[in-house]
Amino acid sequence: MSNDRIAGGPRREYERVADALRREIEGGEIAAGAQLPTHAELVDRFDVSRATIQKAIKTLEGKGYVESAQGKGVFARDWRKYAAAARANGTATATVEAGSIELDDAIAEAFEAEHVTIDAYCLTAESLNAAVVQQVKRIIRGDVRPSSIHLRLLLPRTDVRLAVPRNVEDPDDERPMARLDSLSAAHIRALRNLENLAGQGAVPEVKVEVRLVPVTPLHKLYLINGDLALDGMYVVTDNVINVDDATIKIHDVLGVGAKLYPQPRERVELSQEWFDSLWTRLAKPA
Repeated sequence: MSNDRIAGGPRREYERVADALRREIEGGEIAAGAQLPTHAELVDRFDVSRATIQKAIKTLEGKGYVESAQGKGVFARDWRKYAAAARANGTATATVEAGSIELDDAIAEAFEAEHVTIDAYCLTAESLNAAVVQQVKRIIRGDVRPSSIHLRLLLPRTDVRLAVPRNVEDPDDERPMARLDSLSAAHIRALRNLENLAGQGAVPEVKVEVRLVPVTPLHKLYLINGDLALDGMYVVTDNVINVDDATIKIHDVLGVGAKLYPQPRERVELSQEWFDSLWTRLAKPA
């Protein structure tokens, strides 16, 4: 892939919302202490998802523009006093970017763009599949209308020996790998169903590509719409599974629910280059 998918990418939707509200607070249109519109009202105003509004509010909270009162709403703060205190304490550059991001929220926001691009490197694509299914429902309802969707999925080959999954007592047992192959195949089939949206006329252009690489993923990476890179580590653990009417203990990894963290902007391009190097040099079509 060329770098035109990452260079000078568009602002994310939550940033657009956060910037608009920030300007209103700085300009006095929303006075200090005043309550912001409800999430539902902001969804209607900006024509975005509730997840996007929530993330925009978190961004403003991290920068000292608003504060949330449980059960009461979101209120504008005296941002000048907060900024002065932050500078005095040496925390003026702190933002919510350091926090983890839910994949469901990131994918929901991505599908609000005109052109959706997702590059994913992971073990089985279970988390990605679950997140994308929700967006297919939104498209069918007409909540979002992307013009194109391009998904590239990079998974491990299952015909080579991987570090995980593996039988704890019998490393040569092939059943854990057979199970992984079955799980991956199911999620690949589900994600390929995205292409049905083009046949139904719901999305003009949809392309799903899957390649397999002979390495064991010990982290997961999602590159979304050219300007967001989410990275998460797989934690190796022991898991008990049932295969062939038998119960075995395997070394496995925790994938679903693993915390994902946004990479700094300057690392997004490097992560894209890393993904592309595996895609073009080591991976083969599934």
